Amino acid sequence: MNKDIADRLRGEYEYLFHDSMRDLPDGWTEPLVNLLERMYRLSTVGPGNMAPGTITWCQLRVEVYQSSAMAFASPMMQSHHWHPDRAVACIEALAEFLGATQETCSVCGSEGHLRMRIFGSSNEGVFCDQHNPEAANEA
Repeated sequence: MNKDIADRLRGEYEYLFHDSMRDLPDGWTEPLVNLLERMYRLSTVGPGNMAPGTITWCQLRVEVYQSSAMAFASPMMQSHHWHPDRAVACIEALAEFLGATQETCSVCGSEGHLRMRIFGSSNEGVFCDQHNPEAANEA
């Protein structure tokens, strides 16, 4: 991910941003922002006894693969502090992030499709028609 964008996201989502997110390709920035925003909104819903600035009800990290990226949430509060609706919303946000990376060009962020390796090729990933490395080879 572009360093300036990563630094800005770290500033905006200080308690949710994890350095593993820097490994995301630039095209997957929007799915990441959507995930961080949803998780931030979930963070503001909670017991009135939470200390000011307690945003980290969970920690996030991201694993990047050629065909997608997965986000993982680790709870930072005991389960009796979680509301079932919050838990379901967290799972939905994580699943939507995965789905978005599978349908978004990892280069530019446009609509993309999974491109599998073709015999003799090492290119695999989610690309739009413009950034499909195999299309350049076929031309």
